Amino acid sequence: MAPKLTVLGYLSKTISELVIGTIIIKEMIPIRLTEVMRTVKVLALESIGPNLDSVVGLLRCFPCIEKLYVQSCFRNDMKNVRQYDTFDPIECLDLHLKAVVLNAYEGKTPDVTFAKFFVLNAKVLKVMKFGAYGTWNNKWM
Repeated sequence: MAPKLTVLGYLSKTISELVIGTIIIKEMIPIRLTEVMRTVKVLALESIGPNLDSVVGLLRCFPCIEKLYVQSCFRNDMKNVRQYDTFDPIECLDLHLKAVVLNAYEGKTPDVTFAKFFVLNAKVLKVMKFGAYGTWNNKWM
């Protein structure tokens, strides 16, 4: 394990396999999780879609995340309809996640539902920042 690791990133799907102690992540999806890494406070990643299921899976690996940075790569077919199950809580959403930064935010449905998940479920969220991408105007802002 990496007992002093506090910042982890830039994770992307191009990393075919990442092994940290007993945590195995393949293409952004946790495969084996016998222990969690509580020392990581900042997570930066690239998410295709953005893919909420993939990101939530990573949050389970690193339950003490305080800041989440997501570089989004838009994909039209993403649904992001995941509902938060209070009977299967995600620790960082309940206790730790204070900041979410969404880069390459286009304001399209997958982006909006991704952001909405964190607004509705991160109980200690203090700030969410959006890095606009593409063509925008004052009305869009």
